[in-house]
Amino acid sequence: MTLIIVTLSILTVGILLGFGYNYLLMYTDVFKNLKIRSQQLDKPLSRSEFFKRVPLIAFNVICLYILSFFGLWFGQGIFDMTWAGPGIFVLHFMVIFLVDDLLFYIIHRSMHENKFLHQKVHSVHHQASQPFPLDFIYAHPVEWLAGYAGAFAGVMLLFIFSPVNVWAFWAWCAFRSIHELDIHSGVRSVVAKYIPLLAGAEHHDFHHQRSKGNYSSTLVLWDLIMGTMLKKKA
Repeated sequence: MTLIIVTLSILTVGILLGFGYNYLLMYTDVFKNLKIRSQQLDKPLSRSEFFKRVPLIAFNVICLYILSFFGLWFGQGIFDMTWAGPGIFVLHFMVIFLVDDLLFYIIHRSMHENKFLHQKVHSVHHQASQPFPLDFIYAHPVEWLAGYAGAFAGVMLLFIFSPVNVWAFWAWCAFRSIHELDIHSGVRSVVAKYIPLLAGAEHHDFHHQRSKGNYSSTLVLWDLIMGTMLKKKA
């Protein structure tokens, strides 16, 4: 049960942080000087638009808890609950991270370039042309489920060779939640400019403006390699 309790707790903290971040952006001027599109985000209309998206966000959060609970319950044997040392921790974290990030790019790009997927599935997420942090989970349920295929693939790849270090998995869960809140915040990334190849909020915000290109989530490497990096800055 420790695996389930800790994992769901990490997810819960991420959701609560998202609500708190949303509140600060909608009702205070704390991030006013850092907003990427401050004139648009200051409009009251953006608040009403967000509240229209809350039911789907709530539905996806409930699905997240249910699927995570049963997935972890039946997959407990996949994980090693002991601390295996920093080397294993870093290796397992990087494998999950890289596989997840690459598959996210492939799936995300496919949902833009396939007309059926774009119109019937991905267009839901792009209703948030001015995204707030919690909009990372404002998506068609099919897209939301597909978004976790990378993490599942990374975990299964590691399990071929050995049990997956649970500490690395938890670290990835926490990192993914924080990063998703950041890139959908519409607030300039303070850290991204200091880390090579890291896609900050500007990268993904520009994607929401154009609804094409900049398909990467965490590493702009995939956009650079595939030639899908948008040249003009947000």
